[in-house]
Amino acid sequence: MDAFSLKDRTVLVTGASSGIGRAVAVAVSQLGGRVMAWGRDQARLGETLGMLEGTGHAAHSVDMSDAGVIEPAIAETCSESGPLGGLVHCAGVSQPSLLRDADFSKVDAMSRLNWLSFLALCRAVCRRGRYAPQMSVVAVASMAALRGQAAMSAYAGSKGAVLASVPALAAEYAPRGIRFNSVSPCPVDTPMQRAMIDKLGSDWYRREVEEKAKLGPLAPEDVANAIVFLLSPAARRITGVNLVVDSGWSLG
Repeated sequence: MDAFSLKDRTVLVTGASSGIGRAVAVAVSQLGGRVMAWGRDQARLGETLGMLEGTGHAAHSVDMSDAGVIEPAIAETCSESGPLGGLVHCAGVSQPSLLRDADFSKVDAMSRLNWLSFLALCRAVCRRGRYAPQMSVVAVASMAALRGQAAMSAYAGSKGAVLASVPALAAEYAPRGIRFNSVSPCPVDTPMQRAMIDKLGSDWYRREVEEKAKLGPLAPEDVANAIVFLLSPAARRITGVNLVVDSGWSLG
């Protein structure tokens, strides 16, 4: 058996309408997996479906900022797809702001989407009958939680919560054979990243990304490749870890 194959595995990908989530959905399909794509924009989810190889994929419009919708949405998805072999949480938002200018209602909303929705997803998916043997869960975190950056304290905190939760979940669910890992990229060329450039300026991008990413700026596919490795049987003995994908960004 090909250790990197996702054949006969159904993978739920949140945030699949663009960026890293879309790249993950495409990579899963290329490795033989079936994709359940979640996002808020049905039109863009349709574009993602059009990029996938193979058959049997589906898309659902889900607003994950409300954790209360996740349980029924998972129940519906699993009723359609059968037990999940993988879950990748890519949905998230970044709203850079100096602390003195922080809008705490927006900070709360960001934390709910970036972290609380991840916990709600994991709880819903890890109910018996909803996960296949050796299911793998991968959360997209961020290097912002590991390396200090001005104007990123709130975002870093939300991703730091994800990083802290992953090993705890790995320990809790290892007896069931479910693996939990995270991936921490440096800034990636996505629509969310381009919105940050618009807000913080091209000088910020050159200083914080181009000059630090020693192997070149990250594309969504670079992060997706790391994620599908963690989903695959090749990583069957890896759980509770954070895989840094940063093109040498953290070397200083």
